[in-house]
Amino acid sequence: MDKAYESNLREDRGIFPLSELADRGAADFGDMPIMRTWNGSEYAPITYKEFQKQVHAIARWLLKYGIKQGEHVAILGENRREWAATYLGVQTAGATVVPIDSMMPPAGIRHVLTDSGSRLLFTSEKFADVIGELAKIDTLEGTVCFDDTVTEGCTIFSKVIVEGSKLDTPFRKRDLDEIAAILYTSGTTGHSKGVMLTHRNIVSNTAAAYQIYPIGPGDTFLSVLPVHHSFEATAGFLLPIYSGCCIAYAISLKSNDIIGGIRENQVSMMVGVPLLFEKMHQGMLRGIKKKGKKTERLFNTMYGVVSAGDMLGLNLGKKIFTSLREKAGFGTVQFFVSGGGPLDPETAVFFNRLGISLMQGYGLTETSPVTHVTPPWKVRHECVGPAIPGVECQIIDKNEAGIGEICIKGPNVFQGYYKNDEATAETFTEDGWFKTGDLGIIHDDGYLQITGRKKNMLVTGGGKNVYPEEIEFYLNRSKLIEESVVLGIPREKGLGDEVAALIHPNYEEVDLIFEEQGKKATEKDIYDLIKAEIKIAQKDLADYKRIKTFRIFEDEFHKTTKRTVKRYLYTGEMLKVNGEKVK
Repeated sequence: MDKAYESNLREDRGIFPLSELADRGAADFGDMPIMRTWNGSEYAPITYKEFQKQVHAIARWLLKYGIKQGEHVAILGENRREWAATYLGVQTAGATVVPIDSMMPPAGIRHVLTDSGSRLLFTSEKFADVIGELAKIDTLEGTVCFDDTVTEGCTIFSKVIVEGSKLDTPFRKRDLDEIAAILYTSGTTGHSKGVMLTHRNIVSNTAAAYQIYPIGPGDTFLSVLPVHHSFEATAGFLLPIYSGCCIAYAISLKSNDIIGGIRENQVSMMVGVPLLFEKMHQGMLRGIKKKGKKTERLFNTMYGVVSAGDMLGLNLGKKIFTSLREKAGFGTVQFFVSGGGPLDPETAVFFNRLGISLMQGYGLTETSPVTHVTPPWKVRHECVGPAIPGVECQIIDKNEAGIGEICIKGPNVFQGYYKNDEATAETFTEDGWFKTGDLGIIHDDGYLQITGRKKNMLVTGGGKNVYPEEIEFYLNRSKLIEESVVLGIPREKGLGDEVAALIHPNYEEVDLIFEEQGKKATEKDIYDLIKAEIKIAQKDLADYKRIKTFRIFEDEFHKTTKRTVKRYLYTGEMLKVNGEKVK
């Protein structure tokens, strides 16, 4: 590790099982607020001590229920303190938590519950319709609902707290190398894979982030990203509690609610995906423009002065834009951290010149998730920073420019895919390095720059991973679609991919349909027919995975001897996609 980098790090607060996090928080931060939740009129707080009592009550109720060491308990719900308490309650009971993506369609939720063998599901009223479809899952014995509304067959969460609070069952000390969580990632063949993370994996990642960012009691995080996502779970949920901070839950993802949440809670730090920060950037520019030419000219002059200062190594934005930050609701913000996809450097530069440190990081679910992050003392907007403390990075199979596949080693690297030894073996080198499938280059100062993806995965502007093979699996089941190629095309604004497709129709089946209608099909008729078929084919896919635009491709796709499509031949063709939006 670079000595200058190391000198800026602070000592962590220890590596310990997640089952101890609530207890340590209550002991160290007691009556300080751990979370604030909007109750319709205000952000109501709960203290570290009150939260610890809820965690203990859930854990003791689970033990009374009969949940044994290492068994699986799933959580499906929106960001809320009940979700957080359940996550740590499961850990304290000695079980393994299975967070479920709330954007998954019912078929995906069923797969996760079935594959993981979860005995219990904690969920909310929002997913009442889904609950009714889960009755046939053999391993699922019961459901707990966070809300007090009566859902048939569900145990009410408040009842769990009351019953658990009356018990005094002792807790078993957990080992750092026990599996703490199984997180399901998008699959390439229609089925997602369970990433097994230990207590050491997750807490070492949390501790490394604590070493880099000077946050602690008195600071507040705004929770915006879905907490089932590994990035938010580590950086927006566990890190604040580990640090003695408070978590404020955003009312919604609307810009006004996010900015209002930042202002009302005097937020210090927020993690998000590139699309979130891009929208905030655009919104601020629109707001300045609406105030008239005089205000716009003044801003541009001030921005130019700060830009000139950058060239001289001076950070003038902190002072010059103090008033603007306060009026925008960002007066207390110290750090924005972007992850989950490539951040537009223009957006990063904008916020940093305004005096808000917007940095980006890199990682995967398999690495708990952070492997690299830009530290606040040395920002390079084209890079994702150096490897975090304790993590090693190397580039293999380099080309002449030094670009190759990014590989990772460290205490944060997962233990393998649940019940999938073959997939696990494929993702590691012979000497134990985890192969990310992403391409990059390490500069002389140790900063990593991402240059592309070796695997076919797309990353949306919202930071979601999309696997083309999964979408093609659904498309190619249609009798009207002979074959398809799903690739990404650049978004009109900002970085990240928009999901698009080339479709080679089954013209025999298409002709039969129009013959039955007694008409000769035009190109528009075929296009409209395939468009309708795509909507049907992808109805079970999450919205972010659905094709936004497509183009009819007349010829059969070129394939290898193994009959797999040579995707690289069609990147240029994909850029020509200009059909209507698939709504």
